[in-house]
Amino acid sequence: MSQMSSSGWLLAFIISLLLSLLMGLALVWLSIERTDKAYSIRQLRNEVEQRAVLKTKLEVERDRLLAPHVLRRKAIQLGMSEAKPGQIRRMPDPGPEAGVQ
Repeated sequence: MSQMSSSGWLLAFIISLLLSLLMGLALVWLSIERTDKAYSIRQLRNEVEQRAVLKTKLEVERDRLLAPHVLRRKAIQLGMSEAKPGQIRRMPDPGPEAGVQ
């Protein structure tokens, strides 16, 4: 009976050792996954920040290019001037029934 009892304890010890090993491996794996996710999140936040900065720069550039004095100067460079009376013709809107393809 003592041999049966000692083999039972040995089996329980081996099972608990294997479970401890598996739990340790799972803990390490989860830690690696958490670190990987944190790195991915950090990269995505940096990308969002860079895109926000770029968007702001592009908005400033657009506003600068659309400023009236800049447009006036560019029109003069291209030889453009205001339309004189009679130079503008208005065409009627054909509407959806015209069947434009």
